[in-house]
Amino acid sequence: MASKQPLDPRQFGQYVTTRARIKGYDLDTADGRSRLAKDTGLPANDITAIAAGKYKPSVDPWKTFGEILGERHKDMLCMAGILEPSGTRPRRKSVAETAADLGLKQPKTVAVFEALVAALLKSER
Repeated sequence: MASKQPLDPRQFGQYVTTRARIKGYDLDTADGRSRLAKDTGLPANDITAIAAGKYKPSVDPWKTFGEILGERHKDMLCMAGILEPSGTRPRRKSVAETAADLGLKQPKTVAVFEALVAALLKSER
């Protein structure tokens, strides 16, 4: 999402519905809403309300913690590891780490994966 401005509930519902559709969840159907609810851990009623533009999130406890402790809400989320600090990028994983994340364990398979990634990266230059 390009904008940093907060969205009203209707705009937020449209945004979530579009993003969900891109990710394979059709929020116009009960099945799509229930799958997204299951995958996110949110109640199905919340998914329905979000999609309908009738969802106003409750105040997050981190905001209250921040206010009580004299910290900004965003800073509290960053310190808790929920948000990345602005201007920082996550550490770039090595190809070997990515192979391990994918479940590749055999040295020959990892070597082939590394060679393939190297060739693909070279072709992009």
